[in-house]
Amino acid sequence: MKNWFTVLIALFFSFALYAQNETEIASSGFSILNWSVLIVFLLGTTLIGELVKNKDKGLDAFFKGGNKLPWWAVSLSLIATKTSVATFIAVPAFIFSMNGNLTYVQMTIGFALGNILFVFVLLKEYYEEGIFSPYEFIQNRLGVKISQLARTFFMIGATMSQGVRLLGTALVLSVITGQSTVVCIVIIALFAVIWSYIGGITTVVWTDAIQFVIFIFGALFAVFYAVGDIPGGFGEMMAIADKKAKLVLWDLSLDPHKTYTLWVGILGCTFFEFGSNAVDQVVTQRALCCKNLKEARKAVAFSVIGVVTTWLMAIVGIGLVAYYDINPLSDLVSESISSEPDRIFPYYVVNELPNGISGLIIAAMFAAGISTLDSALTALSQTSVMGIGTLVFPKLKTMEENKIVKISKRAIIVWGFILALLAFTFSFFQDGGLLALGFKVPGYAYGTLIGIAFLALIRKGKFVGVLIGAMITIIVIALMHREGISFFWWFPVGALVVMITALLHWSLTNKKELEQ
Repeated sequence: MKNWFTVLIALFFSFALYAQNETEIASSGFSILNWSVLIVFLLGTTLIGELVKNKDKGLDAFFKGGNKLPWWAVSLSLIATKTSVATFIAVPAFIFSMNGNLTYVQMTIGFALGNILFVFVLLKEYYEEGIFSPYEFIQNRLGVKISQLARTFFMIGATMSQGVRLLGTALVLSVITGQSTVVCIVIIALFAVIWSYIGGITTVVWTDAIQFVIFIFGALFAVFYAVGDIPGGFGEMMAIADKKAKLVLWDLSLDPHKTYTLWVGILGCTFFEFGSNAVDQVVTQRALCCKNLKEARKAVAFSVIGVVTTWLMAIVGIGLVAYYDINPLSDLVSESISSEPDRIFPYYVVNELPNGISGLIIAAMFAAGISTLDSALTALSQTSVMGIGTLVFPKLKTMEENKIVKISKRAIIVWGFILALLAFTFSFFQDGGLLALGFKVPGYAYGTLIGIAFLALIRKGKFVGVLIGAMITIIVIALMHREGISFFWWFPVGALVVMITALLHWSLTNKKELEQ
């Protein structure tokens, strides 16, 4: 472990000193004090991760924490995992943008309902079968082929969405230092890999819990200063926002092309959140680490409070609108923000907030970003090694658990490289902002996954029918994408297409078998 710290300290201090000598617009306000806060956060969290890691060896300890983790720590980890850096930088950026307003907050209704749906629909089934992942549940109910199809869709959807989240965190570091996006992606991916590598899910859960505390305080500080920087305070801030039509909250439109409406929040976003909890191993893995079903239900239900972070950052977005209405951006900065709107909040933090406080809020953004990324790495490792890996390399089934854990750790490194590469690729496709991109990229996969999960619940579905349904779903979603249908509708529509197709195939093949 000492070797890890020697490398990390040398790397980060070299990076900090080099960044201080750069001349760029956005990093001039990030002082040595701010760097100290950020470095203490990153290295301190790494040390804590080493101290709290599960000393037991074996797959159950590495991937489920031996089912010894307290529900409240799991709940905080769930919130941290789902509260990505998109919440911190993309929500304020959306409100600050030309046509932005508060309508995104309607999505928090679905975020809450999706958690409740998972608690009462699938969580009990998962615990009764003692599984490591939802794909084992699918395998037990529908067979190996369908479970492998589900794993494939998960890995595609997860790598795409996590690549976006890694990019979002890299943009924060890029604004601070003026360094290239590539360098920033590498730094963040490195810490995420190390935290996942140290002690598996136990380290991830405890570091996530710590990071939740950091980013919730960061959000509160951001709100305090965003309001405090406006002459006239909260009232003047709201008056300016109202003048700019930023306070629109409810949208009852039935137009499916509109991204954020009440109906999208209640239906589309509920399916999205249910899928995140029930069939996305990045999140589901947390819920399976509790001592029993009762503890798991408390963990998932309590995680609903995570929506508070979205509300807080929406207020920050309104504060940015008012502040830069009173203190207009320079032409040079304004042009930069227009090309990459997600840079606005990091720019404000670095250039307008007091030293130390800006370091704390930047650390909060890192906490949100890396907590999601390290969770993804453990989930992708488990799915690729224990799922697809056992089919490609049958020897894994009889190999000693300690050796499989070592292979899983190597897989974490490989997935870290893949996510870094994807993040770099996505840096060229930010026209709609990170908020939209983060929801769009998994849209092609998660609708299918949700449909398969429901089929497993009712124990109906054959591989051919599910495969045909998955292919039709991709075509349907591609058409919806082309027609500009809100991406949140992709999830329920995808699930319904898979289920209807698979059930029709099930009915027809069973009928033929009876006739023969």
